[in-house]
Amino acid sequence: MTPLPAYLSALAAKPRAAPRGPGAIEQMRAELRELRDDLDTLKTQHKNEIKLLLNELDEEKKMRLSLQIEVERLKKHMSK
Repeated sequence: MTPLPAYLSALAAKPRAAPRGPGAIEQMRAELRELRDDLDTLKTQHKNEIKLLLNELDEEKKMRLSLQIEVERLKKHMSK
């Protein structure tokens, strides 16, 4: 099994006991707010990671195109 990223392992480590008693609903609401906040944080991190990956992909494409042009130029030069 692969280890969880740091931001997920922090979430997985939190025990989730079923609340009982008169404050149970408020406790559940607070937990729901916390979970929603955690989800928003994960969404934001995910979007940022996707942006970084797309930027890296664009850079790799540019480098590949540049190298491809250079190879073609060298091929033409060698065939003369």
